[in-house]
Parts: sequence; structure tokens; C-alpha cells
Amino acid sequence: MKIFKISEVSELDKYTIDNEPVTSLDLMERAASLLTRKLLIFFSNSHIFNILAGTGNNAGDGYAVARLLNEMELTVKVFDLCPGKQLSPDCAVNRELFILDGGTCIEVEKVEDFAPDEGCVIIDAIFGAGLNRPVTGFLGDIIRKVNELPHRVAAIDIPSGLFGEDNGKNDGAIVEADCTFTFQFPKLAFMFPENGKYVGRVEVLDIRLHPDILRERESPWYYLTEEAVASRLLVPGKFSHKGTLGNTLLIAGSPEMPGAAVLAAKGAIRSGTGLLTVHVPRSLKQMIHLVVPEALVEVDQSDYCFSMVEDLCGVQAIGVGPGLGVAPVVGLGLRQLLKKWKGKMVLDADALNLIAANADLLELLPRGAILTPHPREFERLAGKSENDFDRLNKLSTFAGLHQVYVVLKGAHTVIASPEGNCYFNMTGNPGMAKGGAGDVLTGIIAALLASGHEPLDAAMIGVYAHGKAGDLAAEEQGMRGVRAGDIADKLGLVWKKMETCNNIAK
Repeated sequence: MKIFKISEVSELDKYTIDNEPVTSLDLMERAASLLTRKLLIFFSNSHIFNILAGTGNNAGDGYAVARLLNEMELTVKVFDLCPGKQLSPDCAVNRELFILDGGTCIEVEKVEDFAPDEGCVIIDAIFGAGLNRPVTGFLGDIIRKVNELPHRVAAIDIPSGLFGEDNGKNDGAIVEADCTFTFQFPKLAFMFPENGKYVGRVEVLDIRLHPDILRERESPWYYLTEEAVASRLLVPGKFSHKGTLGNTLLIAGSPEMPGAAVLAAKGAIRSGTGLLTVHVPRSLKQMIHLVVPEALVEVDQSDYCFSMVEDLCGVQAIGVGPGLGVAPVVGLGLRQLLKKWKGKMVLDADALNLIAANADLLELLPRGAILTPHPREFERLAGKSENDFDRLNKLSTFAGLHQVYVVLKGAHTVIASPEGNCYFNMTGNPGMAKGGAGDVLTGIIAALLASGHEPLDAAMIGVYAHGKAGDLAAEEQGMRGVRAGDIADKLGLVWKKMETCNNIAK
């Protein structure tokens, strides 16, 4: 699913209006009808709705929703926050229709006039996605009052006060919504951690904008869906065997962090590699044999750390970094590896920390290598960012400059490609914010690379499957109870579902 710039939304609407054809009022009615149904699902126990309306088309959506709720004989009232001001044409029509239908509309000229019903759901229809300046003054005071209330808040399309992309200089008031019902595609701002408290849970409503314009219009930003990811998954043929499904080499672990090697290995074993070789310090050999019996074990010449790999024959992809430590000898081993290996590769954790400390190692990275930093690790690689939007620009620039794929881990893990595109993940939950979860991801991506997937596909599939496995674990045990090992254990169910989805699509 593409994520478009806010400046393009009106063009998408206009194309739909001109080519479906449909009137702008009909398109607004379509959106309001869908939104009303979703509201009654999300707030099934509520029968009281208070809608805050401004002057634009977002307010028009609010008036249309109010009329539909009123027709269902639910308790609804609209607080007109801009009495006497000129409304957009469609907003004016829907306001009049609501009032003609017997709807209650209260004009608010002072903050004290806004007195929401006890126990109601507040629906934010003040400003839409086209806002381009911070909200201050009277409307800013209204928003701050909403944020102080105990009421549940639902935003139409985007929380009022939030800009659609860069909020770095936005010092105005912003609605803190419990959920946001956004039209057709999520907004880029929804992907950033700094905006999480405003957006809440996001529900994307398909209002059926014309498919031609959605397909033809280019965008550098994408939101991963199960169908799109599943279509990229290679399914083994009838005559596949362990020799054709790839040999993955994982270089991981140290006496201080032996579990990193185990978790990465479990991620790889569950992700389709034909063979898995785990390279560990000599002291970890017996543990890998016992805990991951499916893996071949290759021991380092050192008892205590990674120092070098002698033979890379027969290897299709390498995963390196989890639990290695950053001792000088490990850095020398990584340098030797990067000089020798120019094939498929995923680098994580201490491999990234070593690269950050020795910037010349960036020049040795294989073209198309996959880096999987968390935000602090990426900061060490690329420098500090002013905000999340600035970090996204740095991410895209870094991927292009070094011709690598960067998987920036987080609530909406984003994959930046060398071509400048960014892909945001939709799976995962806070229960996955535990030590070792990233090690599992390294194993997954390495196995996908080894079994024939191209780097972008391996990153996209790996990130999606990793998050989905975490979601399955959380459903079973609750988010607090999720361990990194549980993510690996649930991968089989994820692949089964994705392969089924793939077959249906074909």
C-alpha cells in the first residue's frame, strides 16, 4: 500500500471524482458511511457521540457522520467551533442536512461553552490532513481541553493539529486520540514514534479512490500488507532438497551472550534454510549442539570470541553480529570477513557497533547488504537526528550512499532501499521489545537470503513474519509474557498462513 504526500490527496480525490465519476459530496458520504459503521464497531457500548467541527471538509465528514448517527436514533450533537465563519461547500451542505434532520448543533464561542456529555465519545473533526500551521489561540485551547478530559477520542482521518509528514517545528496543540480512522492510506506521520500519543490505534478505511491513480502515482513510501509480502515468498518446489534451499552461515555469540547465537539459529531454522551452520567460539560448541540440534556447528579458533572464518565455500548467505562483543580481535575478524565475502549478508548488533567505530568498514560492505539497527545503533552509524522525519531522511540517504538496505527496528519497522524507497511494517507489538528479539530477526532474514530471496524481498518478508510471529505469541500469552524464543517458535504458523495466502492469490 502506497503512502502519499498530504499535498497529493486532493489530486487523488479529484481524479476519482472526474473519472469514476462521482460527486465530491457522494465521495464524502461514502467515507462517512464507512466511518460510521467502524465507529459503532469500535465503540459498541457507547450511544452518545459529541463531534467537534471546524470549517473544512474534515468537518464536513463530521457533520455527515453526525447525521447518520442521528438517523439511527443515537444521541449525537455537534459542537460548531467556528460559528459564522465560511465553510467549505461540502461542509456547508452536510451541516445544513444534519440540522434539517433535527440534529443538535451547539455554537461554541468560548472554551467554557464546550461541555461534552458525560461518558460520550468525542469525535475530532476540527482540522483535516491539509493543515500547514500550528494550532494556537481559541482552537488550541479547545484541543488542550479535550486532551485533559477522561473521554475516549476518535479522530477523523488525522488528529487535529498534526501535520501529515514533518512535525519537527510543530509547537501547536494536537489532539491526543485513542484511535484514528484514516482514509485510503495511513499518513506518514503515523509511522513515527514521536506521534504515537496523538494517533493511537490506526484503522485504514478503504473509501475506494480510483485504482488507476493509486496505481500510476509514484510514492517513495509504502505500508506493507500481508498480500504484498506473501506474493514475494518463494515456495519450495516438489523436488527441492536441503542442497537447493541454501546454506546459511550465522556468526554469533560469545560466553557473555551465548543466547544470541541460539536465538538467531532458531530464527533461521524456522525460516526455510536447507542447511544452517553456526560459527561460535569453541566454548559454545556443546551448547549449540544441545539446544539447536538441527544446526551444524563450526568453531572459531578462539575459545572466547569470533576472530576469523577460514572457509566460506558452499555458503549462500551470512548473518553476523548477534552477541559478538566489540573486542579488537572481533573487529579484525569482521574486517577479514568483509574483505573476503561479497555475497548476500545481514549485519546486526555488534557488527554494526564495530562498523560505527570503524567507519572505513562501510566501504567493505557487499552491495545489497542488509543492516538491521535499532534507533540508537543507527544513530551511531549516521549521526543524531532532530526528529523522526529527519531520521527517515537520513535513513534513505544512508541506504543510497552505501548501496545497502537498512532495517530500522521499531513499532513500525522501516526498510530503506538504495533506490530511496521506504517500506513500513504493519505487524508486531510492544511485547516484542525484549532482549533477543532482534537476534531472531537476523536469523530469519539470513535464512531467506540463503533460500533464494533477493535482499529487499528477504527484508520485507522477514520483518513482516517476525512481527506476525510476535503477534501470535502475544495473543496466546499476553504481551508481557512474550519472550524472544516464543517469536521463533511461532514462525511455522506464520509461514503456513503466508503460503496459503500466496496460493490463493495465484
